[in-house]
Amino acid sequence: MGPKSSSGFYLSRTSAVLLTLLLAALILVVIILGALYARTPQRSHHICDTSTSLENIAEPTDRPGIWNNLRLPHNLVPLHYDLELWPRMEEDEEGNYPFSGQVNITISCVEDTDVVLLHSIQLNFSDVGLRLLGNKTIMYQSMEKDGKHNALQEGRAYKRLQDPTYDIHGGNVSINNVWTFEDHSYVVLELNERLVAGNLYLLELNYTGFIRQNTALFITHYKDFNIDKAVVASLLEPEYARAVYPCFDEPALKATFKIRLVHNSSYVALSNMPAVAVSEREDIDGSIWTVTTFDTTPKMSTYITAFVICDFDYVNITERGNEIRVWARKEVVQKGFASLALSIAGPLLSYMEDLFNVSYPLQKTDFVALPDLDVEAMENWGLITFIEEALIYDPRQKSSNSKFRTSLIVSHEIAHQWFGNLVTMKWWTDLWLNEGFATYMEYFGITFLDSKLELNELFTMHNLQPIFERDVGAHAKTVSMKEEELYEADSSHMFNEFTYDKGSALVRMLSSFLTEKLFIKGISSYLKTFSFSNVDQDDLWNHLQMFIDHQDEVRLPTTLRHIMQSWTWQRGIPLLTLDTTTGELAEELFKTDNTDNITSDSNHTWIVPVTWMKNGTKQISLWLDSKSKVFPVLTTAADEWIVLNINVTGYYRTNYNKENWNRLAKQLEANPKVVPTVNRIQLIEDAFILARYGYTDHGTALSLTKYLEKEEEINVWYTVLKHVTSSDYPLITYTNFPLFKKYILKRISPIYQRFANSIRRNFDEAADDYFIQVHIELILKTACSFGLQDCLQLAHQLYATWMKNCSGNVIPESIRNPICCYAIANGGEKEWEFAWKMVNKSEEIERDLLFYALSCTKEPWLLHRYLEYSLEMYKSSAFTIFLDVIKNEIGRHIAWEFLKENWQRIHDIFGPRDTVDFYTVLLPTFASKAASDLQFQEIQLFINTTINENQRERILEQVENKWRKSLGWTSKINDEILTWLQRNADEAEI
Repeated sequence: MGPKSSSGFYLSRTSAVLLTLLLAALILVVIILGALYARTPQRSHHICDTSTSLENIAEPTDRPGIWNNLRLPHNLVPLHYDLELWPRMEEDEEGNYPFSGQVNITISCVEDTDVVLLHSIQLNFSDVGLRLLGNKTIMYQSMEKDGKHNALQEGRAYKRLQDPTYDIHGGNVSINNVWTFEDHSYVVLELNERLVAGNLYLLELNYTGFIRQNTALFITHYKDFNIDKAVVASLLEPEYARAVYPCFDEPALKATFKIRLVHNSSYVALSNMPAVAVSEREDIDGSIWTVTTFDTTPKMSTYITAFVICDFDYVNITERGNEIRVWARKEVVQKGFASLALSIAGPLLSYMEDLFNVSYPLQKTDFVALPDLDVEAMENWGLITFIEEALIYDPRQKSSNSKFRTSLIVSHEIAHQWFGNLVTMKWWTDLWLNEGFATYMEYFGITFLDSKLELNELFTMHNLQPIFERDVGAHAKTVSMKEEELYEADSSHMFNEFTYDKGSALVRMLSSFLTEKLFIKGISSYLKTFSFSNVDQDDLWNHLQMFIDHQDEVRLPTTLRHIMQSWTWQRGIPLLTLDTTTGELAEELFKTDNTDNITSDSNHTWIVPVTWMKNGTKQISLWLDSKSKVFPVLTTAADEWIVLNINVTGYYRTNYNKENWNRLAKQLEANPKVVPTVNRIQLIEDAFILARYGYTDHGTALSLTKYLEKEEEINVWYTVLKHVTSSDYPLITYTNFPLFKKYILKRISPIYQRFANSIRRNFDEAADDYFIQVHIELILKTACSFGLQDCLQLAHQLYATWMKNCSGNVIPESIRNPICCYAIANGGEKEWEFAWKMVNKSEEIERDLLFYALSCTKEPWLLHRYLEYSLEMYKSSAFTIFLDVIKNEIGRHIAWEFLKENWQRIHDIFGPRDTVDFYTVLLPTFASKAASDLQFQEIQLFINTTINENQRERILEQVENKWRKSLGWTSKINDEILTWLQRNADEAEI
């Protein structure tokens, strides 16, 4: 090595030339990098020079490792995400909508590891970097000295780590290999050195992906003021966040999020938190994009991060310092259709804050009506998304249930801000802790908004009756699931009616036997204790147990955990049978079929809270904790009766000895109001269901209807009529029709007349009565179908008025179906032609209604013409029309002849696959009405002639099963019901 020069340095000519070329090359590289940088999302700070460039991500390996587990290991915990998304809303050359993204994840190492696993699906990585930030304890101490540490929002302590000016003293972590394990949607980083427990690291990833059509980050095209528009939005539950950004996509791995969205300047960007900065970015082609940066979120799960880029308008209010905005298509907002949602959102948020005594932690809440969404709504924290018809309400639709629907769904999603967002289940097996609680609390919300709605009655009609019917046999499911069972399916398997409806029913039962006061007190503490964290059901039981142990009013037979696990792990519904002569109370699995004989279910014992009343007086509650037990207090004298399950707060059906059923029937005849409305509903419901499946006889069920002339409650009437007029389990036959007609018309006249008078006077008075709006249709349909003359005249009058003023339908929406049907049935060609003309002028919902009405005609030639017309429509419309026509006694014969004459034509129009689907639905219905072997053989011959051999056997089996079931049912009930009606259908002038 030579000595230093004291005065400058010397370059040869050759060296100078080489240096010049090198400098030129360097300038060229800088220019290229600058251009690329303009197209790349800006990092919050520079990726380390030793980051891994991933032009070709490594191939998956067959080596066993931690990536073989469905669940992430516990060695790394995310604390904070800095996330930028740049969606393109124009198609590329291949017809895809690409997006680019960058995410920096601050992670805490809790166990030494040399492998980093995180979730990713269909994302393509260009750069991955990993670097040490420092020791967590030391950094915490430093943060606390600065007064910036927030124990509730751990990730916020590291916000400044994302600052470009922050000097990171740690070193780079060398990455050996990066590859994807698609079986479990992992991206795997194998390192050359171990991450050390107690340290914090920064994981940096650049990637691209494609916008989808329905889930993850998706795009929807729509029209607004008849102009084509597009919106990009997200739907990440349960496990789609990994398709939008690489992440630790498990609900228990909560973190804070700092989100940036890059978008066209003519669009608005929304996310969970308020926007805190807006800047511009120039793309490589010179176009200017807007960058919207949002405030840091509280600690939360990945599945509730949310993004919307839209050209919507909004209306807004401020409630307790929380800005509430309702966004929708500009046309919808301008018409005022967002006003209902805006008017209820604030009061509901305040109501639930007060009810739980837990403050809502965000500064703003956006409610967004999307033209398309795969679910009704998604509870993303601070950015709740809805399918448009679930959030938007047209105030002109007075006589419909759309206002109720919007209120109920908004209430459900607001409840989620506490149950699911603030406190989240640890894993999807306990999803009911989110959905069951939100479903139960939605009823608190809707009854808060409408004081005329009674919670127990609403819950029974809207929730309990449907789930009681479905929680039987092979279709029944548990509320909670063992983790190993979920591995065999997937997390979406948990999003079912049992998680929501049965889960909410168990929460309601819990609230009832604890008392609402103790329940709310315990739940408030539960929400505060587990805020910004995760729970399983044991956490809930143990927490509530503390409150039970510190009071004397409520005494349980065992621990709350033991009681509730007898329900949450068990499928099916128990049937409690009381013998009032001995006081014996027994429980068993309610079965609809002798094949429902699964031993584990049949031998199960529920620990059942039993509320009861004797002769209308509520008694001290009991507990049934064995298969059967004798309670002396449950015996009765000759003039006494007992009702179990007051207000149906328990999740079980009830049966009684014959004497108690008879005494209940007599009490209803003497004074029905002594029995609470909800119990009148459930007594009738249980009696008909028990008769259907052989636990009692139909005479017992029908005896409970003798008093109906005195019944004023439409929900009781609806429950009776849905069984009497059922098409699946018909009680009315050709033989007993005259007697049933006489029996029903005598009893239905008073309630029918009350509603008929209301319709003629001013039906708008009942517009806000939800139960009238949803159940009056069945009252009118029954009255008209049995030939009540006033009902037929009412239908004719309203329909004639509409025909004179066809510019607007004067028939209230909630009664339009039976009014149009019976006006056409008792009219002629003129009435039918008017409805057909209106089909082509109507929106889809009203068109479906008119399709049904047109099938009501009794004119064979009109029905034949209608079937001809159907073959010129969309397949779905043709299917609907055929199904409607065969519900008509005359229409069924016309349709069968039409089908035999035109099967080849139908095949040519629909194609082989849709034709088979068509027959699969249609032919079993024909079979159920086949009254003889000869009629059934004709259907078999049709199948053998028209359907391909590979599909034939399956359809033949379905048809035969339906036929045999129908014959068995008819033979079972025909003589029994006829005999009872002959004794009880007393003479009456109608």
